[in-house]
Amino acid sequence: MKTFTLLSHQWKAATRSAAASKSIGIKIFMGFFFFILFLELLGGGFYIGSELSKNSENPIHDLSRYGLYFFLAILMARFMLQKLPTFMVKPYLNLPIKKSKLVNFILTKPLFNSLNVLPLSFALAITAGLHKQLDSSTFWAIFACVIIGDLFVNYLSIYVKRVQIKHEYVFYLFLSTLGAILALDYFGIFNLKAFSADIFSQVFQQPLYLVLGLLLFTMAYYLNYQLLYKHFSLEDFGKGDANQRSSLENLSYLDRFGKIGTFALLELKMCVRNKRTRTMLFMAPLFLLYGLFFYNDPKNLDMNGFLIFIGIFISGGFMMSFGLYFFAWESGHFDLMLTANNTYKDYIKAKYFLMLATSTIIFLLSIFYIIYGLEIVMINTACFLFNIGCNSLLLLYFATNNNKHMDLSKGSAFNYQGVGARHFVLMIPLLVLPILIYLPFSLIDQANLGLTIIGTIGILGLLFREKLLDMITQRFINKRYEMSEGFRNK
Repeated sequence: MKTFTLLSHQWKAATRSAAASKSIGIKIFMGFFFFILFLELLGGGFYIGSELSKNSENPIHDLSRYGLYFFLAILMARFMLQKLPTFMVKPYLNLPIKKSKLVNFILTKPLFNSLNVLPLSFALAITAGLHKQLDSSTFWAIFACVIIGDLFVNYLSIYVKRVQIKHEYVFYLFLSTLGAILALDYFGIFNLKAFSADIFSQVFQQPLYLVLGLLLFTMAYYLNYQLLYKHFSLEDFGKGDANQRSSLENLSYLDRFGKIGTFALLELKMCVRNKRTRTMLFMAPLFLLYGLFFYNDPKNLDMNGFLIFIGIFISGGFMMSFGLYFFAWESGHFDLMLTANNTYKDYIKAKYFLMLATSTIIFLLSIFYIIYGLEIVMINTACFLFNIGCNSLLLLYFATNNNKHMDLSKGSAFNYQGVGARHFVLMIPLLVLPILIYLPFSLIDQANLGLTIIGTIGILGLLFREKLLDMITQRFINKRYEMSEGFRNK
């Protein structure tokens, strides 16, 4: 009975809150996106199953070779996109409800996540394409394997994300482990396909092996249970060692740059200390590795227009995802920033130089893409110059249009507070503008000249940045009261 009462409270909290009626457009858009993704997975799964049925002598064995890739992809998707299950515990602490019941209630919430439909629908679509080669026992074995494997992956990702809140290095350890497995497979040191085929072939032949999967799921559930039970006071997460000084305290040398350095240091502290900005900070390495998804295909190396898009995204992806909300990040204390004895230009220049610093670091690290050819480095260099000389200033200009409050204590995955449809629209010119500049020169067989123009525009932006920053500062001054009023509306 208490479980149904808790469910009732959760439903009322979701439907009666002030936020329930906000961002209807975003919810409709995401629902439409989810539906399209669902249809694509159905179509893609059926196509894969049909092709295996036609072209493979042993389609079940060939399918099992990619089983581990399937679950690794689910693990990464859940880790990056799925929100942690949360529950407002405080109102129940003084009621006669066992702590174990509250913990189990929290841990059952992931079972009702809409994302659970996607891997199962994809697997069922594959089996539909393979229906001629499947007997009933193999079908049910695949069905059970997907459900149990997805449950294990789901709770494993939740556990890692919870531990990461207190120990940030866990994220890099998790990412490096997955990267090492894929690297060993890519270079032929470890054959992941053969290992996967051995595991799933045994499961399909002898479904009793599914008990091992249930044990893994039980272990992941127990780890989550123990973690939440021992740290049921949610303040335990994110504090770290109370006696440990932040490593950012050692960056006091930024003070030598005056108020700009002070503002930059405050910006860095905000990134590290708040959950939403910290999540985005952790995703910065993913932008650096973006090229690996495309450079390995020789066909893509001949599409310079597409390579420019990738180059813009590598050195500017983090800048764009972070920069469009520059002032909204500080919406909780924006009024204080307006009343402090500081010049607005220093405040804006600190954000500008922070974008330059992050993009420069990512660009320097991306030079290893020279293994795909010198032309790739030339394209990425031109895109980097365009990002720091043009896109960075455009981001600051567009950021003055944002007046929606953002709660930094919440994670960024599926969190659309403070996000509007215009933010997605504003990303288009930042990504498409350099391609539009390049295409006319490419059509007349002057591709290098097009790259030179893109890089030159970036250099001109750097040379005239003071004048452009003055224009942005004036726009900020004109919009500051409108922004402040919007940020106060939570």
